[in-house]
Amino acid sequence: MDNLDPVVKEQNDIVVKVQNDTKKKVYALIGAIILGILVWFLGEGLGPQGRMALALTMTAIVLWISEVYPVEITAVLLSTFFVFTGSATPVEAFSGYGDAIVWFIFAALVFGTAVEQSGIGKRIACSLMRFSGTSFKSMMGIIVLVGALLSFLTPAGVERLLIIYPIAIGVAAVFVKGNVQGTNTGKLAMSITYLAGNTFGFGILTGIAVNILGAGIIKEMLGIEIFWSQWILWFGVPTVITTLIAIFVAWKLFPPEDYVLTAKKENANQDFMNLGPMTIVEKRALLYLVITLGLWATDRWHHLPSWGVAIFSAALFCAPGFGVISKEQLKKIQFPIVIFSGAAITIGTVLGKTGVAAWIGKVFLGSFIRPDMSTQLMGAITYLVGVVAHIPLVESKTAAAAFTPAVAAYFDSMQLPALGPTLMSIMSADTVAFFPYMMMPFLALMGLGYFTTKDSIKLLSSYTFVAIIVQVISCFTWYHWVGLL
Repeated sequence: MDNLDPVVKEQNDIVVKVQNDTKKKVYALIGAIILGILVWFLGEGLGPQGRMALALTMTAIVLWISEVYPVEITAVLLSTFFVFTGSATPVEAFSGYGDAIVWFIFAALVFGTAVEQSGIGKRIACSLMRFSGTSFKSMMGIIVLVGALLSFLTPAGVERLLIIYPIAIGVAAVFVKGNVQGTNTGKLAMSITYLAGNTFGFGILTGIAVNILGAGIIKEMLGIEIFWSQWILWFGVPTVITTLIAIFVAWKLFPPEDYVLTAKKENANQDFMNLGPMTIVEKRALLYLVITLGLWATDRWHHLPSWGVAIFSAALFCAPGFGVISKEQLKKIQFPIVIFSGAAITIGTVLGKTGVAAWIGKVFLGSFIRPDMSTQLMGAITYLVGVVAHIPLVESKTAAAAFTPAVAAYFDSMQLPALGPTLMSIMSADTVAFFPYMMMPFLALMGLGYFTTKDSIKLLSSYTFVAIIVQVISCFTWYHWVGLL
């Protein structure tokens, strides 16, 4: 074997790798089917529709994680089998594809490609560095600050990511030698974009749609109105602590290349000079970005939906003759992520309507909650049950819509303090995302090609573990001190 021609040896290695990958996928497929069967038999107390829906969902989750099939194929198969098995009607099984967040993600992919291909992101970053930043670290600090401030202005995490992304990827492009994709610097820039642009919003009532939805559920079911000032008092400090620790962990997961950390401000100045005058494509990209931000900022007057504005702007970026993205560049966008996100939302809808969410709440809360427990312990247990429930319920908004009413109804029926534990169920929907399909804003970044599935799981799981630790500790400290639990 050692005497083989190098080309032949390389071909043999490729064949062996393909064979090993095939074996792993076959084992994963078999394991996914076995898991689905086990879930079916273990779902005591669920109706036939609920058992089948939960079994199919858990099978699909394993297939997504192991990448046995392309994610979009598994997504469409899942919706199809929901219909074939009677778990859902065709309308319910494909309802997620019409959700506004799916088209937000579509627009985000177009935005990201336009910013990168036009070069406007790098120009914006160079301009900022000339006046405010002197290093990669200082520019990442500015992005964190911008993300925190934007959380007070818009409840859409995807919107905030679209605003921050041009700056982050531009900064990475300034410091990286060559293509940003595949570098730790690019991964770190996208990690900080996600953490700063999305997770700060968890501590603000209007910072993310899930919070608004949860507050509405509490008002309807418990008759308690939650005010903006109360929410930030309760959840602001734990959210900031979680986000800052997660950013530190992300820096450890994806440490920037050494030459990036030692780069001087003069490099950025030189890069800015080398860019020359703005090209017509850059001017168009900047104009369309300004139009988009302007329409989002003035929505209280014109009442155009933010997702509609995003799609309109995506159409401008793609327009022939006066757009930014060429037909060839458009073909390279990873649109399967859009189909994937639609399936993730569909799962929450189907599991909610088949009673799976209520079943999870009844089984787990009934098993662990005791009337003589302290409210702090009840809150911690409810949060941890929510962590488990979120895995099959998938996307955060649908997890809150399905699980939070079950929690409120359970505690109210048991005549136990309901507000604190119900809010903890919302926090579990906000903060738990072991896998990409559990957090829609992250899918928008993942679709831009900076993260592999493995990278995504590393980042999201790390954030989730940090969040779990902070939230459980807060149940016995901060939430108790501020009177929530």
